[in-house]
Amino acid sequence: MSRQFGGFTPGRQTDRAKVLVLFGVFAVLLFSAIAFLFLYKAPTKEVTKVVTVEKQAEIKMVDVLVPVEKIDAGTPLERAMFRREARPAIGVTSRVIKDFEEIKGNYSRSLIVAGQPLYRDFITNVRPTNALTANIPEGYRAVAIRVDSRSSVEGWARPGARVDVVWASRINGQPGVTVIVQNAKVLSAEREIDAASKPGAPVPSTVTLLITQADANKIQLATTTGSLSLSLRGDNDPGKGVGGANTITINDLLGKQAEVARPANTDATVKIRGKDGKLEEFAWQNGKLVPVAPAAGGAAQ
Repeated sequence: MSRQFGGFTPGRQTDRAKVLVLFGVFAVLLFSAIAFLFLYKAPTKEVTKVVTVEKQAEIKMVDVLVPVEKIDAGTPLERAMFRREARPAIGVTSRVIKDFEEIKGNYSRSLIVAGQPLYRDFITNVRPTNALTANIPEGYRAVAIRVDSRSSVEGWARPGARVDVVWASRINGQPGVTVIVQNAKVLSAEREIDAASKPGAPVPSTVTLLITQADANKIQLATTTGSLSLSLRGDNDPGKGVGGANTITINDLLGKQAEVARPANTDATVKIRGKDGKLEEFAWQNGKLVPVAPAAGGAAQ
């Protein structure tokens, strides 16, 4: 009868309930999704990030003159030997040449390497007589001395090296040595001005030094009264020697100090202090020192 009046069966009522439940669940999920989008995707105020970019200080550049290849000492300078390059102004001093017109008609004073800014120290307006004279500054002299494998430090005293000049002679009648010149620059060795030692090259027999005029006079005088040798200095020891005596004698080697020095032709006595600090007395007899025996019951002071 229910079917006749359009009624629903219990099965259809169950299906309808399920549909309503599913629809409700779907509605809840849809509402939740809309709410989520509304909360998290809603337009927000744009935060403008202000990025401060510090303007880097501009590096000022200046043009300098740079040799395109090495230039030997004494060479007349020509425009084609150089190019202009931009270098940071902070590293360019007043000694750097910036334009060829500044050096037009000049000559290279010494060897100029390629690729490096040209400095005024490397040029001269006087035409050099030869490669050696180009390297002699005003007030200096070039002096040659004879050397061998020992006195030239096995030939290591080559151009560019720094040496001391040692003079061996007799001092107050005793053998001694004196450092008469310090920190002299070697200009050439056996007429060779290149610092590089060639394989198999013989030890030079002469070495030319760059020294002051006063030191040149010392060497000229020393060669007439003794022999000269060279002491090689290290690259990190460019200054004058400090401390210590520049002259030593036999007494210094033996640890003795002569307190009285008299000519050998006089009847006199001398006292020499030994290593133990005691004084020993000697007498001059026929040009020789003869020990004086202490008196009986006494001792030498």
